[in-house]
Amino acid sequence: MTHRPNFPDYEEAQWQAQEHARLAVREGTADADASDLRVARALRQAPPIGLPIDFAAQVAGLARVQATNNSLFEQRLLRGLSVLFGLSALVTVAWFGRSWPADLAAILPGGSEAASWSMAAGLCVLGNWALTLLRRKHEERDAAST
Repeated sequence: MTHRPNFPDYEEAQWQAQEHARLAVREGTADADASDLRVARALRQAPPIGLPIDFAAQVAGLARVQATNNSLFEQRLLRGLSVLFGLSALVTVAWFGRSWPADLAAILPGGSEAASWSMAAGLCVLGNWALTLLRRKHEERDAAST
């Protein structure tokens, strides 16, 4: 790694060298650094790009399709994981009966306080999910009525 004691001055010198090479190429002289001249010539003579006329529309369509596919996949994955989580909660309640909160408190490092915070966090997640569903239903009803 090269150590540059005064970095802003180094960048300024590099920029000045590149500008000098750009002007030298435009004027037809070759009194600049060879690597800077190569870059300046390449920038002046960029190869033509053969893009179709509707390239932007094609890319936008592909992005739209990909976003829709990703969204559908994520929604299905989230629903599947939510169902799996609900089933595991039902199995836990059925397996341990009424003693599962006490067993959870015994397992968690914070004891019963950690168990109650875990329950509160779970209720917050469920509340957020329920509010999201209600909002979505309300938006769909408004969209259908207009």
